Amino acid sequence: MTNPNIMYCQYSKRNCEFEISFENVHKGFFIYPSKPALIAHTIMEAVKDLQITNPCQSWMSWEQLKTTGQIVFCSICEAIRQSERVIANITTLNFNVMFELGFAIGCQKAVIPVRDTSYERDQHLFEQLGIFDVLGYKEFENSKNLKKIVLDNLNVKPIKLNVHVIDKKQPTFVLKSPYDTDGSIRLHSALKKSSLYRFRVFDPRETPRLSLHEAHHQITSSLAVIAHLVDPNRRDAITHNALCAFVCGMAMAMGKHILMLQEGYTRQPIDYRDVVIQYENMNTVTLAVENFVRAVARRLFDLDTIETIPVEGFLEQIDLGDTAAENEIRMLDQYFVSTPQYQQAKLGHARLVVGRKGSGKTAIFYTVRHYLANDRSIFTLDLKPEGHSFTKLRETVTNQMSEGVQLHTLTSFWNYLLLLEIAKKLLDKEIEKAWRDPGTLRRYEEFKKEYLKHSLIIEGDFSERIMALVNRVIDEYPEDSQDLIDTGKITQMIYKHEVSTITKLIGERLKSIGELWLLFDNIDKGWTLQGATPSDVAVVRSLLEATRKLQRSLNTMGIDFKSIVFLRKDIADLLIEYTPDRGKEPIANLDWSDQILLEELLYKRFHNVPGLEGEFRDIWGKLFDAHVGGEDSFRYILTRSFFQPRALLNFVTKAIHIAASRDHKRVLEDDILTAEIAYAEDMFNSVRLEIRDVYPRQPKLLYSFLGQDSILSQEDLYLILMEAEIAEDEFESVSDLLLWYAFIGILVGEDEHYSYQVGYNLEKLKAYCESRSKSNINYVIHPVFRKAISI
Repeated sequence: MTNPNIMYCQYSKRNCEFEISFENVHKGFFIYPSKPALIAHTIMEAVKDLQITNPCQSWMSWEQLKTTGQIVFCSICEAIRQSERVIANITTLNFNVMFELGFAIGCQKAVIPVRDTSYERDQHLFEQLGIFDVLGYKEFENSKNLKKIVLDNLNVKPIKLNVHVIDKKQPTFVLKSPYDTDGSIRLHSALKKSSLYRFRVFDPRETPRLSLHEAHHQITSSLAVIAHLVDPNRRDAITHNALCAFVCGMAMAMGKHILMLQEGYTRQPIDYRDVVIQYENMNTVTLAVENFVRAVARRLFDLDTIETIPVEGFLEQIDLGDTAAENEIRMLDQYFVSTPQYQQAKLGHARLVVGRKGSGKTAIFYTVRHYLANDRSIFTLDLKPEGHSFTKLRETVTNQMSEGVQLHTLTSFWNYLLLLEIAKKLLDKEIEKAWRDPGTLRRYEEFKKEYLKHSLIIEGDFSERIMALVNRVIDEYPEDSQDLIDTGKITQMIYKHEVSTITKLIGERLKSIGELWLLFDNIDKGWTLQGATPSDVAVVRSLLEATRKLQRSLNTMGIDFKSIVFLRKDIADLLIEYTPDRGKEPIANLDWSDQILLEELLYKRFHNVPGLEGEFRDIWGKLFDAHVGGEDSFRYILTRSFFQPRALLNFVTKAIHIAASRDHKRVLEDDILTAEIAYAEDMFNSVRLEIRDVYPRQPKLLYSFLGQDSILSQEDLYLILMEAEIAEDEFESVSDLLLWYAFIGILVGEDEHYSYQVGYNLEKLKAYCESRSKSNINYVIHPVFRKAISI
């Protein structure tokens, strides 16, 4: 008969018509890589032993499947669906096994991951994958041992995972590449242009680990999943591509549309080699996305016919939303907390909004944009490049210039780019009105003609237009760079055409509106791989200088101009350090040290759940045990979340998922402690990657603290740094780096002090602690990282 559970198969590009017989159901199906051969042989011996000693039960391994004359994975699919449970060997990280394991979970099968822990290869890779926090694994050493594990776990049930209603507004879930390559930029550009431009994203640079519950949540609430696999030669490619395989396997089992894009040509795992699209030409990405979008759009049209499974139980109904503001744009009006920094930005009293990753900068960006959109007397230009080529510009052109000439060049670049972006948006705004009135049409055509003299590409998003201008500047750059000492020649090289006419035309149109706002986010997003340098800071300084120049120009025409740049805290600190006229820019520094604000953040999300009423403390008491180890449970979670919104939501969500999977009516103390282990690993990897980005010479610095005591004298700390091969003259700077990221704090008596408690001002932190300490300073590892480094 036709399997009623399969709605869509990516292999056949339609509903599956393959007949699966359920007359002879397997007691267990074994999946494992063929290498190491010794372990594969051990597993096969266990299967044969089970078949002999339990003849009334059916046991099967993938090696015993008959695949002649059909797609290999169809046999795997049939075997998994015909089995009560799947036994998966995860001794080594194998993409086929990851895909099949995800598929089995997507089929709601009980799974028993097993591992020969005497093999240390790939162990650290599994630790970086958040999906195994819930799955766990059983340890085996030989075939008899493995057979006993299987028979002892016959009562294992499928993992209890919430099923969510499909999100019609954001029907696609994207597993983003860790790198802003041309292919990644093209993928997101193509999606933005499509009918599915509202999509949810997992960005490994923002959230290094994806939990099983979160993956399942994103997949079940989607119609389609896109995974961008990276070249195997790139750093961290193995864990990223393994995660893509797992998620796509789960999504395929649930009948989702899947697009797997592989950067470059490389041998693909047999399970999904027929559905992967490999590319070297960027046009392949565009074409693949266009075809994919059309198929998903047809499915979206028939969405009302798709049956959904109702959510049972109280905890299962709680959905706190996404931790990334980009994925919750349409819900921000319900969730957003109006902080003093938001008020400062909304009124135009801040030119910089500054905060650490996860502090809510992007939420303010979108909320200010929405607020301004309701005022017809305001023209808003909001820019969020997905990735850009300033590294290329810097290495080819500006690094060869003196600081003054470099700043002039970059300021001219920004000024020209912003003028063209304002012009483009004005043209987009006027086009409909122009075709209704001949006089307006004539003025529109005149404006468009002037714009086209300057514009390099008509189509494409902001990121692509930046890249086009960067490439033109590089092409125009003379072989003898001494010619560029003349700033007039630099301006001519960048502008190419006189800008007075287009500036005048822009001014004429803005006069009728009255006010212009520029919102700029993501300028620092392309710097995460190498860390910020003085040249990177020059990019920000020149952007700010260009906005001031534009402001002066527009003010003379009677146009009010305000601009806000959203910036990472560490970049802003460098900006202040390298800027001679400090204090010139009014800054809104995101600070969540007020616990009431974070309670309000959670309260607004809880309040959307039917049945949760009352004040925050009333709701928290209904959902959570009051204490963890004698400490107030909310405070316990808060102090381990660095008083950061994203981290807080991450921890609370994990705790609720753990409790729900255990059929608890509320979140118990043990649920919080279990959730903390997975959350601690998330935070360890997140901070590890952040430190690696700004200190790339020691990418594994934090691993040097594994197994160390939580309290360290300065001598202890320096000894760890010495063993990590840090140069002695860098001990202080690296210690400050660890302090800034709050991996360590300063211990005064029994009180622990961390950088986020003083707005990441290390001088203030050290001065305060030294004034209160009666002995030598001791350092202390943050509580959340103690869980991650314990062996």
